[in-house]
Amino acid sequence: MWNRINIFAVLPLLIGLAFLPLAFAAGEGGVAPKALVDKLREECRKILRITYQSEEAFVRSGTIRAAGESLDADLTDLVVEGTRDFYPTTRQFALQALEKMSTEAALPAARRLLGDSNIWVRSEALKLVADLGDKESLPVIRKQLNAPDRMVRLAAAYALYRLGKPEYYAHLVDALGAGDAVQRYQAISYLGQIGDEKSLQHLAGLLESEEPDVVVNALKAIGDKADMVLLRPLIRLSLSPHASVRSRALLAMGYLPPVAVLKELKPFCNDADPVVRLSAALSLFRLDSKDCRQIFSDLLASPDFGMRSMTARVLGKTALPERVRLLKQVLKDPVVRVRTAAVRATGMMGGAEAFQLLLPMLNDPQAVIRAYAAGNLIRVMGEKHG
Repeated sequence: MWNRINIFAVLPLLIGLAFLPLAFAAGEGGVAPKALVDKLREECRKILRITYQSEEAFVRSGTIRAAGESLDADLTDLVVEGTRDFYPTTRQFALQALEKMSTEAALPAARRLLGDSNIWVRSEALKLVADLGDKESLPVIRKQLNAPDRMVRLAAAYALYRLGKPEYYAHLVDALGAGDAVQRYQAISYLGQIGDEKSLQHLAGLLESEEPDVVVNALKAIGDKADMVLLRPLIRLSLSPHASVRSRALLAMGYLPPVAVLKELKPFCNDADPVVRLSAALSLFRLDSKDCRQIFSDLLASPDFGMRSMTARVLGKTALPERVRLLKQVLKDPVVRVRTAAVRATGMMGGAEAFQLLLPMLNDPQAVIRAYAAGNLIRVMGEKHG
């Protein structure tokens, strides 16, 4: 074991040196030799497979998530292995990864985990069999309605509704008024995933709640389905004394017509709360406004590593003109959580510039970051260009 780990500790450095010509070709806009690309892809697969052997549960779960982000069919067996991991978060991440990688592998894994001992894993399995349209599992799902845990019962009701049993929709609506907060938030999330008009109406009704967490979860569930009917409620919520409510209201406003909300959004670039400022900047960017873009670089320099991590995460879907420079900066952050967010955002950005930024991260001292770099490099190398 220790010999293998010591060997692996120097492996990324050797990889980085070996593939410098490939990075140079990408930077020059040239075409890298196929043999070199194939070799790097195989080395990245090795990194993921070796890293998954870690005794640290956090590293294993991150590795499985990274393998899922690779979208590489040759890693399906590794992710299936993750569905049998002792750590429940790893099993949950493995199910989420398989849904993107292989329907053929995802369905039997989800069926098997319908009997998992962990309620979060079982709920994820119920959601997955529903999303995959697995009507053969209906008898097993119905039995879950008698599970001792309310979360599992609610997940079963959601799965049955998604599989064409409308009578179970009432279970989700009834849970909105449940005394258990976790159950309410779970029901809110399911209604957001259903996303039809009646579900959105239920969610809109929750915006009148006096409980900030209920409002925040409802806004999160509404997400990009916000429309002009919600303009006035969103403006009202943007003035809430609770920063979490203000932040979510501003994000939802970013999906409304610019003429209706630009004037309302701009003042929040000076909000006392950094998360609110970030939300305002994101919505303004979505609406093609050039206002408040300095907020992104300011928050990446924040002394709060949580804020740096959150800001790095959003760069993956925020095509700022200076995005590459900002990602290059944050990939050097001293905090593992921040670098992890930056690596994943870089992979999400994609393209030749992402390749150049990710390759050196195979030398990172943290195994989980090397795994995320490897997974995202595989995905970037699989992109179609031209």
